[in-house]
Amino acid sequence: MKKLIPISILSLGIILLFLSIAHAQNKKTDDRPVVYKKRNVVDFDASLIEGDVKNPGEFYFVHRPEEKFDSLVKKRKNFHKEMLRDVVLLR
Repeated sequence: MKKLIPISILSLGIILLFLSIAHAQNKKTDDRPVVYKKRNVVDFDASLIEGDVKNPGEFYFVHRPEEKFDSLVKKRKNFHKEMLRDVVLLR
């Protein structure tokens, strides 16, 4: 009985070791890059689709007027202070 316990623990350890190694192996992957089409065209002209309409049959798009925001730049009537400062700096 005493020999049975270490043997069973050792065998359980070996089984777990092999299972973890088998699980950790990577699947063989293809190194080629995946290339997608730039455009995919689906032709529904020849298809006949049957069923019931669950949503309204007509859509209305209402154009909202564009919002006009006030300018963040304040309009100034004169630039006298800046002109006088520049004249003084030129002298």
